[in-house]
Amino acid sequence: MPTKQLRLGFVSAAHLHTRGLLPAALDCPEARVVGLAEADDELRTYYAQQYPSLAVYETAEELYDKGRPEAIITCANNRDAVDVVADAAARGVHVMKEKPMAADLALAEKMATTAARLGVRLMINWPTNWQPAIHHAKNLVDDGAIGRVWQVHNRAGHGGPPPDYAQRDPIARVGWGWLIDRETNGGGAFVDFCSYGAALSRWFMGQPSRVIAHGGRYVQEFFTVEDNAILIMSYPGGHSVSEGTWTQPAPAVRSPLTIYGTEGSLAVTGAAEVTLAERNPNDRRTSLEPKVLASPALPDHFRSGPAYFVHQILAEQPFEGLVSIAVSRDTQEILEAGIESMASGQEIGLPLKAFLG
Repeated sequence: MPTKQLRLGFVSAAHLHTRGLLPAALDCPEARVVGLAEADDELRTYYAQQYPSLAVYETAEELYDKGRPEAIITCANNRDAVDVVADAAARGVHVMKEKPMAADLALAEKMATTAARLGVRLMINWPTNWQPAIHHAKNLVDDGAIGRVWQVHNRAGHGGPPPDYAQRDPIARVGWGWLIDRETNGGGAFVDFCSYGAALSRWFMGQPSRVIAHGGRYVQEFFTVEDNAILIMSYPGGHSVSEGTWTQPAPAVRSPLTIYGTEGSLAVTGAAEVTLAERNPNDRRTSLEPKVLASPALPDHFRSGPAYFVHQILAEQPFEGLVSIAVSRDTQEILEAGIESMASGQEIGLPLKAFLG
């Protein structure tokens, strides 16, 4: 048992990812989980039954008064999260928000500035960050293994919400309910899944200069947001592609995250495996035999978002890379430009005019 444990609470279990984050936090030796606050009666009862030893409260006020957390994880919807962050920050409580940062850029800016002004730590959790292969790929890129990167390609998704989601368990009713609402999510599959590729492109290549996106409700008939989308991010020396889908239950061939460079390419072919293809020095049209590389294990506190969040606070270390506020704020701007592009049919330049200073 570590000498110091951080008192950690949960505010809102609305996000479907709560199912993984809560057990990960309970399994974290550096954290003492002091309770969960959830306003929905059915959802609150569900978690109380699943975790009998966990203190469960109806309001955040009760959690703060009785549990006295030093930090919280919020799985609130993308619009309400800004109020959760403001409330926590006013109490001097650090916050981890499940991805993406917010429903729109103005809310993301408000979250970041509120945390900075009141001196609390804010982290945005991207689940892909805890895969050793992602960091292995980034290190190889930074070491020049594939030359200058000119494209990141990512496809993410699943089969989406079932038509009877509201009649299923409370996790499905609440979790899918806000995801398919443009007001609370900010969009549909575009915000949910194109956000991953946008964040990865920002991390590997920096902020793009132009964005164009296409999307629509192509398959599903019981909601009004897009069920599929594609985002193209343009740079002075390249472009990236991010696809998101809620209509793909089982791909015939898995499409790995792939990073293309001037001297080769990298594919994340497993959670702890990358495949490296290097250009053939004798024939630039071909590559050498691809190498399948096992990814080095990450430090123990990289095993989950909660573990990293708690460790970095206790160690007084910054939140870095994909989960930093800088990357998530810029990702939000990319998404906002993509939403504008889908609505207008036009390519959108960055930075957005409203945020030019």
